[in-house]
Amino acid sequence: MKWKILQSLTDDQQRDVLRAAMRRRYRDGDTLFHQGDPGDTVHLLDRGHVALRIVNVRGVMLTVDILGPGSTFGEQTLVEPNAHRTASVVAIGGVETLTIDRDSFAEILRRHPAAATVLVEMLASQVRRMTEMLLDSHSMPAEERVIKQLRRLAIGFCEGNIATLPITQEELASMAATTRPTANRALQPLVNDGSVRLGRGRIIVEDVSRLSNR
Repeated sequence: MKWKILQSLTDDQQRDVLRAAMRRRYRDGDTLFHQGDPGDTVHLLDRGHVALRIVNVRGVMLTVDILGPGSTFGEQTLVEPNAHRTASVVAIGGVETLTIDRDSFAEILRRHPAAATVLVEMLASQVRRMTEMLLDSHSMPAEERVIKQLRRLAIGFCEGNIATLPITQEELASMAATTRPTANRALQPLVNDGSVRLGRGRIIVEDVSRLSNR
């Protein structure tokens, strides 16, 4: 795995960061941590996908994002001594992460001050994701947001130009900040032309390249 967040470091510095990490493995459906849990580790996602879920003020569980290999999550715990997890993270299929705790990262910074750029990049990546979601919600029609999320996920799950997304229409709608009926309405033209099939708890994209070119 070539970690984008480590690209600004030398090879020796990258190896030092990765040596400080502990590999963790999870099975499909395992919860890596729960919203509200105290936390002191950042996760570098090495294999598989994870769903980020939050409970809103009405007590409803919402899927806000799905991350793939090369992503990071839990960054705030490296800078906040009493940080608590802002979302639950659940494994989709088999998952492997590299975790670095706050004390280990502080030791890395003591030896390699340049490693501070790693934390900056992790936080900047999170801000970029949140900013894009905010801009989309204010400037893009809901049905277009659904298709944008579908396209992004299809690329991440693509195998041989076919992608099986282990998500429901409700979850896709949640990631697009809209409702299930709206998501269904956005998907129907793709279903009608054979680009997409809807299954129980999954969405199958039959031609990822065709969807990407829409």
